[in-house]
Amino acid sequence: MATEEQRSEWLLTKGTGIKHELVVCLDVLATSSLSPATIERFTGLISRFATRLVATGTASLATATDEDCEAFCWARTRRNTLPSIHTVHLRRSAIRSLFNVLEQLGEAAGDPSSDIKLPSKRVRRARPLTDDEMTLVRTAALGRRSGAVRATMALALAEAGATTGEIPNVTWGDLDLKAGTARLPGAAPIKSRCAALSPWGLPILRGQLTALRPDSKAWIVTRVAPYADAHSGQAAISNLLSKLLRAAGLFGDDVRPGSIRLWAGSVALQSSGIEAAARTLGLVSLDATADALRAKGTSESGARA
Repeated sequence: MATEEQRSEWLLTKGTGIKHELVVCLDVLATSSLSPATIERFTGLISRFATRLVATGTASLATATDEDCEAFCWARTRRNTLPSIHTVHLRRSAIRSLFNVLEQLGEAAGDPSSDIKLPSKRVRRARPLTDDEMTLVRTAALGRRSGAVRATMALALAEAGATTGEIPNVTWGDLDLKAGTARLPGAAPIKSRCAALSPWGLPILRGQLTALRPDSKAWIVTRVAPYADAHSGQAAISNLLSKLLRAAGLFGDDVRPGSIRLWAGSVALQSSGIEAAARTLGLVSLDATADALRAKGTSESGARA
């Protein structure tokens, strides 16, 4: 929620130009409950939306019309191509977050993007991998001609239940290889937690640790230097895991990078129950955990296929 100081700042900047108003709005957005990667993505999209408004002579963010919003959603990309349906929906989501911020700042103009009619986007729901499929992915990681070490370490963390957003932030200092666990940082809505490394992933990480210097505890497990930002780190890991799934012949509508961590959840569900699965996945809701693990390819009891 916007603070009183931010509301006062808005009143001071309102009408003085969109560029000044934008600073206040992005400051409020940065303190929202959205994940850091989403905030970063929305910040870029909202800034581009504001630039278009300035170019069309709009006086204030609060006076943007539904026509302004729809034109931005369907605007051509930087490569002068038509935007994908996913991009159109993402742009509208960013605009909606902007008008949510404006409402927090005391603007009662409503959300002009709410009436925009967009084609429905097909939701690609990931399912957990089976044990046999995990074996194929591990083989693909070990068989890479280049980058096999990085691929196996990323896979080892994914097998512990880490998301593609968490993996780029795990350091060697977060690992307790004697106990066989990893501290995962979490990111809304995923909770931070101590996760058990898989019987395959633990020796992979132990073997690599012996080659590191004593001062390497602060190093990122999948990279010596930190990633440039949260979005680029998540994208890099997502692309890497997608390549492994493709090499294993598995990548498709219901098999995505998240299918690897869902496998970890299904293992915990089968061995220890739904609460253990929720802890592994970092989910607060048991219903959400059950729903994720009952996707196509998983039985009603949650056991692995």
